[in-house]
Parts: sequence; structure tokens; C-alpha cells
Amino acid sequence: MSGRAILLALVVLLTVSGSQVVHAQFLHPKIKSKEITIRSVVVLPAKVNVVRDSMKGPEGMAAESDDLSARVETMIAEVLSKQKHVNTLPSTVKSAEGDSQQKYNVADFQTKFDDLLPKIMKKRDDVKKGRFSMGDEVLNLNLEKSVDAVVFIRGEGKKLSSGKTAFTMLVGGTPAYLRLKIGIVDARSGEVLLYTDPVFLGDPTTAVDRLRKALEKGFKKLPEVKAQ
Repeated sequence: MSGRAILLALVVLLTVSGSQVVHAQFLHPKIKSKEITIRSVVVLPAKVNVVRDSMKGPEGMAAESDDLSARVETMIAEVLSKQKHVNTLPSTVKSAEGDSQQKYNVADFQTKFDDLLPKIMKKRDDVKKGRFSMGDEVLNLNLEKSVDAVVFIRGEGKKLSSGKTAFTMLVGGTPAYLRLKIGIVDARSGEVLLYTDPVFLGDPTTAVDRLRKALEKGFKKLPEVKAQ
């Protein structure tokens, strides 16, 4: 990697991670002490937004953002299963009326997470002190009793046009990247059990191996479920 490329990488890592440690993970003390073990989770729909940056400026990529959100959800479930032996269970209810209510409950709780996220990002170390919770309203999600936690996923990224890529290499600027913000919340108490924000460089709309590796690093400190 050239000196300019290294400098660009450092710039983007500082930019997208708010000058914090990349791949940082913050675990609730009950996770570290193994008072709580996460064996099964429900992954709620991800909200990952990607823009295309060209010489004309940034523009939205709605379809690509939807595709990437779905891929991130799937990849997180895969990484948790293969690396930590954590099962991902569906969030389902039995009746049409119940399904409608469930969608409302999920949307409401997604909003609650969006409200809490800026506070977590401002004082991420407080996750390690057990200071963040979404409250026992999480019970309104009516999840199966076997579900230990709920996974929330947010993210933003940037894809560069060929012209903007060349411009960035010559003049400087933020290269293509993806940054995720992932919270795992206790399915009964609403306590935030883990927060991690993996970042990687490159086109996020085509990333597979880079995405997997970033998530593996992002969940590195989460204890593995031991076989019974």
C-alpha cells in the first residue's frame, strides 16, 4: 500500500469512527462475568444507508441500501452462528392480527433504539458499566421464551464513482467505506449487552469477505457459547 493510500485509510478511519478505536466492542459486565450468556437472538431489520459519491456530489442509493441491509442481517446471523454458536431465531406470531401488532411493536422499538443510539455513541464506555437500557418494554415484542437478546443494526457507507475514486487518489479525501453500529439488547430487561461498530474500507455494495471479516472482528469479544 502506498503512503498516500495509508494516509487516506487513516483519514477515513478517523472520520467514520469519530476518532475512536475501530472495531471497538463494549460488553455489559453481566456478559463479561458470564452471568448472562447469549445463546439465541432475533435480528431485527437492518437500516444501512449507502450513498454514491461522484464529482457532482453524493446521491442516494435506495435499492443498493436495501440489498446491503439484507446482506448485513444474513451475515451477522452467519458470523454469530459459526464463530460464537449463537442461534438466530425468527420473530414470528401466529395470527394476522398478531402479525400487524408485531410489526407495530418492532417499528416502535426500532425507533427507541434510534433515540438511544446517540447516547451510546457519546459514552460508549458506559455500556461496560451497564448504564444503558431500553427498559422492559422489550417484552412487547412477544418473542419466544428461548430468545436471549435482540440485535439492532444501523450503518452508513459510501461508494465512489470511478471519477471520484481517481480524484481521491490524486488529491485526497474520504475513500469508499462502510461503518456499522450494532447493539445487542437483553430480550427481557432491555439492557444493552453489547455495542460494536466495525468499519471497513472499499465499496460497501459489493463487499462480502470484507464484510464478514469486519463482523468477525466486531464480535470478537462476545463469549462463545460452549457445547452443553
